[in-house]
Amino acid sequence: MVPGWTFTASDTVNDRTNGAHADANPVRDATKPRGVNHMTIGTTRRTSLIGAGSLLTLGAMGIALPRRATAQGRLPTTPLMDLGPFYPVQRPLDNDADLTRLKGHKARAKGEVIEVSGRVLSPDGTPLLGTVLEVWQANAAGRYDHPGDTGEAPLDPDFQGYARVVTDAQGVFRFLTIKPSFYKAGNLGFLRAAHIHLDVLSKRQRLVTQLYFPAELDFLRQDKVLMKDMSLSGAADFPAYIFAEAVAAGSQIEHGAAHWRFDVVMLG
Repeated sequence: MVPGWTFTASDTVNDRTNGAHADANPVRDATKPRGVNHMTIGTTRRTSLIGAGSLLTLGAMGIALPRRATAQGRLPTTPLMDLGPFYPVQRPLDNDADLTRLKGHKARAKGEVIEVSGRVLSPDGTPLLGTVLEVWQANAAGRYDHPGDTGEAPLDPDFQGYARVVTDAQGVFRFLTIKPSFYKAGNLGFLRAAHIHLDVLSKRQRLVTQLYFPAELDFLRQDKVLMKDMSLSGAADFPAYIFAEAVAAGSQIEHGAAHWRFDVVMLG
């Protein structure tokens, strides 16, 4: 465990600080739209992971209030966040909604298997059909499958690390992955809180953001990338809508796995 930090049972982390990371400089302009000609929309090769969501339980972390509509009845939009330096240079051949298995591999990715689901909505609550989400993250040891990640943490040859999913008519997306841990931000003197990167493309907007997992406030506040992305300083609190929320019923598609819910609100 990291000296000086305490974590709740709902957000267990590995006792590891290896890895050289610094998600502080984007490698492309996250405000510019990009086409999807290089991608093919289709079903997954194993099983459809798109379905209806479950009821949520808000973690008792004392970090923020749940997402609420404004006085005008509109949902607050998901914030633009740093793309980070480890957006995949070369996308893997496998890019379906199960990041825990690779075609032709007998072994499964190391770490805690989790389901992540949510909806992509417009600010008035309308579900956004056909929205494309690119997903990428570090493995359970805190290492990205990227040539720029030269950290000491081991690579996992059985972890897909990247997925591309498309929302259904209810705006729902769903994928299986490994729950990420924190990792050392290179030699910058802080740790990156556990997160998953999302690059979301609707018909009107591209949104690059990050999904965070609940943790102690002091630990979150020492993450300089998170603080910069949220334009926060000092003892400021974080809005709940940047965090995934635990679904009490657990995963619908992986027996015994935890289920985390994260909604994205953006222009249609």
